[in-house]
Amino acid sequence: MKRYLLVVLISCSATFGQAQEFMFQGWYWNYPSFIGGGSWIEHLSSLTPGLDSAGFTHIWIPPHAKGATFGASMGYDVKDYYDLGEFGVARWGSREELDAAIDLMNGLGIDVVVDMVYNHREGGAFEDNPAVEGWIENMNGTKIAAGDQPFPSDRFRCYLPLGGDSGNGAGNYYFKIRSASGAGGFVGKPYLVHMATNTVPFDFATDPDTEAEPNGGADCGEGNNTITLGIMIDAQIDGGCGTDEFELVLTEDDFNAAGDTLWIRLNNTGGGLGNMTDHYIYGLWSGGLGADIQDQIGYQTMTDFTNMNSGLGAMKYLNFKPNGSPTQLGGDLDAMLFFYDVDQNVGSTRDVLFENTKWMWQEIGARGFRVDAVKHFPANFMGDLLDYLHDNGIDPPMVVGESYDFSAGVLKGWLDEVQFHMDDDTKAAIDIRVFDFSLRFNLEQASDAFGYDVRNLFNSSIVDAAGGSGFNVVTFVNNHDFRDPGQPVDNNPELGYAYILTNNKLGVPCVYHTDYFAPNNLKYQIDGLMEAHRRYIFGASQVDYLNRFGTPYASNYISGFPNSTLLYQLSNAESGREVIVVINYAGETLKLDHTINTANIFPGDTLTDIFSVSPYDFVTVNGSNQVYFEIPARSFAVFVEGDLRDELIDISTPVTNAVNQIERSVRCYPNPAADWVMLEWDTNQPMTVQVTDMQGRNIALSTLQTDNRTLLDTRLLTPGMYFLSTPDGWKGQFIKQ
Repeated sequence: MKRYLLVVLISCSATFGQAQEFMFQGWYWNYPSFIGGGSWIEHLSSLTPGLDSAGFTHIWIPPHAKGATFGASMGYDVKDYYDLGEFGVARWGSREELDAAIDLMNGLGIDVVVDMVYNHREGGAFEDNPAVEGWIENMNGTKIAAGDQPFPSDRFRCYLPLGGDSGNGAGNYYFKIRSASGAGGFVGKPYLVHMATNTVPFDFATDPDTEAEPNGGADCGEGNNTITLGIMIDAQIDGGCGTDEFELVLTEDDFNAAGDTLWIRLNNTGGGLGNMTDHYIYGLWSGGLGADIQDQIGYQTMTDFTNMNSGLGAMKYLNFKPNGSPTQLGGDLDAMLFFYDVDQNVGSTRDVLFENTKWMWQEIGARGFRVDAVKHFPANFMGDLLDYLHDNGIDPPMVVGESYDFSAGVLKGWLDEVQFHMDDDTKAAIDIRVFDFSLRFNLEQASDAFGYDVRNLFNSSIVDAAGGSGFNVVTFVNNHDFRDPGQPVDNNPELGYAYILTNNKLGVPCVYHTDYFAPNNLKYQIDGLMEAHRRYIFGASQVDYLNRFGTPYASNYISGFPNSTLLYQLSNAESGREVIVVINYAGETLKLDHTINTANIFPGDTLTDIFSVSPYDFVTVNGSNQVYFEIPARSFAVFVEGDLRDELIDISTPVTNAVNQIERSVRCYPNPAADWVMLEWDTNQPMTVQVTDMQGRNIALSTLQTDNRTLLDTRLLTPGMYFLSTPDGWKGQFIKQ
């Protein structure tokens, strides 16, 4: 019934003013806080009228909630759900600037899509966490074999009370460390032992000492290693007797006898979740007491979110995995890939996330939600959340999940599971969507992989490969996830946009900021494709992949190749015109005779090259139901039924658009800075540099300047974010540790 109703709405769109949907991602990874004299959100506001004129219906704004790293944060290390720049400017700007931007976008009828991070949280205060202690100390071989993973060593610390009434004072302490499970896969994995007190702090500047084997201690009839307070020591999970023993000698000068704490870090150094090990302190012998005091060791995590600046969104350790509930820290669902993993099955957790989402709609003006990392938490949470929103009178026109998976079947499976957990009335009102990473992977291959058969695109989308509906999909070519070398579409991303912006059955297209503007500067081509879609393609109910694998349509490739050509025909559009799209991925001109579908177009009819890409204004269907196409190398063309030479769309890029639309950037290093920061720019002329803090106050700093470099003395700066500018428009920023 729902699909039928949607088709009816599309067929009536011309009467009721419904428009084709297009989404714009209004930011990119590591975007500057200040640009063109204002904040990023003000910059995005300045672009909004033009985006509206181009036909965008949704703008995805940067993650909005304050991150743990404040102005340096991209927002995915979310800390305070309700701090939107009220308590110190966020990376993108202030709360007042955000409100103004949303008012402008909503006033123009553009849906503001906010980035919701339900999977994890970061930046809470340390608190005792007996659940994590239990997970670590009770790990065993059976759990490891079942897929359980160790709790990440970079997300907890241990401690031992010293002085006061603890009974622990000066003397020798013997720390016995081993793998809890004894699993062979952990043997030889590196970790760092680091201990300090409130009196003798951690020393991160001195090079680590190195563990010497064998060091199993008394349990193994071996010697041990001595650890120096404050100094790191590199170690490995022992594969001999299974134990590493470290002796720590505390003197009366090492701690406050009235009360102090020995802080213990046991961090893996191999990098990545796959190198975390299940090592733990299984014994702690106190020479002074002549007893094992391992049971006095406590575990802490940064999961206390009860003292946020906003005073809202409180959580504690029971809201995070593992918390004593059935949890398996393994696989995509429960692996602690990011910060502290929120447990969405806990009622109080749901209350916080549900209420915050409602607040974003009612108080902030959000009209859509992009949901981060959805494959890492249960799909039933999304279904229940959408039921909650609908029951509260909220039916967002855009809800799209990010599931970073290249399998169309997996992506479709997530959609199905979310819908299974949605009530019928919610499903009738809200379309849950997912980004099509499967199609995107193949779009990148089509542009950048030599020898790739681009006809695979016809079989790679959620719609074509997994039987999904375009009403549940958002397509894209590039986004912030693809930022490292080899990840973005490097060659002719406009060809990918030609595919997703004309093939209307695939889903809602999303355009990336740096593709539309600098550095790729595809604005005019994308605008033209969107215009052609609105005029001639909107509402098309049939797409025929003419040169698909096993095509029944005859062809003659005079120049060019089947495996570098996409040729498809759209029928039954609102315009009443047949549309044929040709995308040539080859490095040579495509010259092709190809039979088309003549159910709605006949021999003698013409099709106009609406972008004037080919050598001919229009092409004609011949008596054999064939059309001749001639398309330049690495380019695309859209042919529309009829003589439309007075309706041509200009997609050429004006010369003025070649200017980089992002202001020139000052490079800062080291960043974060400690005692100094070097500034460097691409000019050989000395620059006058102005430094301001997050409140906009000018800061005077000592400088040493030579040509295109300036050294700033930052020793007297308080920790935080600082911004740089020059009279000639250079911008930059750095963090003082």
